[in-house]
Amino acid sequence: MERVRRPEYTGQNRCVPCTAVNVVIAAVVSTLVGVVVPPAGVAVFVASLVSIYLRGYLVPGTPTLTKRYLPESIRARFDDHEADDEEWEIIEKIEYHRENAVEPEQFLVDEGVVTRDDGDRFTEDFAALRDEHVDANRDSPREPATLATLFDAAPDSVATTDRDYPAIEIDNRIRKWPSEAALLADVATDAAMAAWTDRWADVPIEQRGTIREELRTLGDDCPACGGQITTTADTVESCCGLHEVIAAECGSCGDRLRELDENHEAKLTR
Repeated sequence: MERVRRPEYTGQNRCVPCTAVNVVIAAVVSTLVGVVVPPAGVAVFVASLVSIYLRGYLVPGTPTLTKRYLPESIRARFDDHEADDEEWEIIEKIEYHRENAVEPEQFLVDEGVVTRDDGDRFTEDFAALRDEHVDANRDSPREPATLATLFDAAPDSVATTDRDYPAIEIDNRIRKWPSEAALLADVATDAAMAAWTDRWADVPIEQRGTIREELRTLGDDCPACGGQITTTADTVESCCGLHEVIAAECGSCGDRLRELDENHEAKLTR
């Protein structure tokens, strides 16, 4: 069976126009055979479908012939299924987020990650676990396998980018951090959360990213050097002009953990 199978033309690589053309050919040929010998017509059609399923085509050279002679307008109609698949994936993601999104502050309190009376601090047990993961990842926070875990992706989908700050391209999207300390904080927090509660894996990816960012400054010390984290007002330039932010950064190494707009409420947002 494996000797007959042509993986380059089947599965995700299957050419839908080729398949359609070959099914039509199989139907015509089996009909003609069936006129002469009815039982044979059915057998020919079944055998043809099996061949198309395993090889991707019935007539040798169909992929080349289809590209050469089938009008672009017809091939484009078959290609519409790719757009439909993308739209369906988007719908699935929206539905998953609707069903699994959490109210961050309540989620962290319920899971014992932050203190119930003051959500601005880790509980002692979780802080200790996070510190363990900070130490474990201090020398290798940029490992592809580690970064892929943050976004539920495969390690080989992670590509580094040449920038002045930590950044990667993963699944055609740029993910970035303001500093090495921020990256290390996210890696350690994610690993600690995964070990702490099974519910973490069900939280939508983008919301996990938001929660990780919010938790960067809840530790007592800078993840990178152990210095004290301080908050200062700063002016940042963007494409839209200058705006004031509140920056949380290490007073020793200067690594910035996050920036907040002056109007940002100090809460874990949904």
